[in-house]
This record gives sequence, structure tokens and C-alpha cells, in this order.
Amino acid sequence: MSRQRKVLKIGITSGDPAGIGPEVLLKALKEYCDPSFVPVVIGSAEFFSVNHKERFTGFAVRSGGSELPDQPGPLFVDIPLETSMPVPGRGTPETGKESLKYVDAALDLWESGEIDAMVTGPVSKGLIERSGTPFTGHTEYIAARTGGEPYMMMYSGDYRVILVTTHIPIAEVAAAVSLERIERVISAAHASMSAIDGGRIRLAVAGLDPHCGDDGAIGAFDRDVTAEAVRRARERGIDIEGPFAADTLFIASKWARYNAVIAHYHDQGLVPFKQLAFDRGVNVTLGLPIVRTSVDHGTAFDIAGRNRAGYNSMIEAISLACRLRAQREN
Repeated sequence: MSRQRKVLKIGITSGDPAGIGPEVLLKALKEYCDPSFVPVVIGSAEFFSVNHKERFTGFAVRSGGSELPDQPGPLFVDIPLETSMPVPGRGTPETGKESLKYVDAALDLWESGEIDAMVTGPVSKGLIERSGTPFTGHTEYIAARTGGEPYMMMYSGDYRVILVTTHIPIAEVAAAVSLERIERVISAAHASMSAIDGGRIRLAVAGLDPHCGDDGAIGAFDRDVTAEAVRRARERGIDIEGPFAADTLFIASKWARYNAVIAHYHDQGLVPFKQLAFDRGVNVTLGLPIVRTSVDHGTAFDIAGRNRAGYNSMIEAISLACRLRAQREN
């Protein structure tokens, strides 16, 4: 089945309807106009018509199982509500369930070749769990559906971090970080940065333990395992340095020397990233057959419905999805 087309169709899930997802995607699409792609928004048309009437204009709405129309303007795939009308700011297990339906619909569209990539709006993992579906995050959920080995990258123009482990308890991190996993993440980081940046790619890796274990005084993992992964990567021609102590590697001036930095676990990489690039960051899942990007923020129920949500991250997520998908075409 051929998926090549001159104009990309990018599926955009609206996230939890009680959160800021619908607001940020409509704001982003109003500002970000690019003839190289057609946005395909996935959500409840009834909800958008009631709660975002002024911005919800210009969409060709598809309902039922009909094919997406071939037109240059924005499209909307209507997923009818199976609950009472969601209230912005009041997330419930029912709104969590609705948000997961949008993700499933996007994956259906991708599997049928109707969209080329997906951008996901923010959801509440806890509310999805309470609705009855085990859910640790988009990364793992999409990988279970599409196959592949997922790697989580947080991306901005200046700072990029790729994680060895994703959404797992901190107590399980040490057992999940192996020499082979680190090697695969280094390879994925090099390939993704080569596709995005081109030219010479420089990588760095943080240590797992404080001060990289102080040469065995705290722990021997980084001396024996992380450093060995770096050595093997260099033998394969990858320009990578480390391991470095995380408390100094993520200082902005040092971080900026590299195309990307590899962190061992979620908060080691995401805390510094969000300090420096929260308003323009993008969450990217590498290692999957589908191109998937996302905003780097949550549902923000506390400001939903107040017209206060920033939307730069959504613009960046759409733009990067288009770039990554176009590069795959080439």
C-alpha cells in the first residue's frame, strides 16, 4: 500500500476534552498555515461546536466510516461522545476514555493509509487508567499497537534529550538499563539527529549514578557499563562523549554543544529540558513505524476553558511531524 502523496495528512488528536488540548490545537492551526500538509483533527465535533464555536470553523467534518475527502483545507474526524458533554477544567474517567478513543482512531487512520503521521494532544494517564484501560503513556501504548522499540525524545531547536527508559517506576530503572539498551538508544539518537540536523552529529551521555559513580566509590555501573556503550559506539563511528555527571551535563552552555544528550531515566532528562524549553518543546517517539510527535505539556485542567493556554509546543509538534514524515518519504 503506497502512502506517498505530495501533501501530507497529519492526524492531530485533541487530547482530553476537559483539558487544554482542543484550545491549543485550534490556536496553533489558526496561526500555523503550511500548504505542504493538511491537518486532520480527531475529536468530538459536538464538543468543539459547543465549547470552541468561534474557532471551530473551516473544517470539513467526516463522520462514520467514510473516507477522508481529498481537499486542501483542514479536516475533522468526528468521534461521537459516549458520555455527557465534557466541561473544560473538569477531567473525569469518562473524558479520559474519550481521549483514548481519539488515539485509537488516529491509529486506525494511519493503518488504513489515510494519514501519514500523528500528533497527540495532552491526556491524563490517571484518568485513562481509571476508565479501565492500563495506560502508562502514549509512547508505550502506540508501540504496543504498531510494533517497534520505542525511544522517547524531547526536542527543541536548542536542546534535545533521549531517554534510555521511559515511564517506569524509579525502583525499576537500574534493572531496565542494560549495555545493549544503551547501545540501541545511542544508535537511535544518532540516526534521528542525522535525519533532523544533518552534517556532523555530536552526542553525549549522562551517567546513571551521581558523579558517574565516582570511579566505584558510589557504584561501578557507569565505569563498567555506560562507558563501555560509549566505547562501542565510537568503534561504530559515532561521535559521542561521556558518561558525564548529569548535574553538570545539563547546564545550558554544555548541553548546547551537542545535537542530543542521552539520559538514563525520565526525570533525569525531562526536568532540565522543561526548565529550558517548556514553551516550545516537543515529545517525539523514535523507533516506531509511525511518525508520532506530541506537545510536551499536560492537560492543565486548572486553566482549561479560560483562553490562557500557550500553543507554541503544538505548532512545533506539527512542524516536526511534517519534517520527519517528509524525510521518510525521501
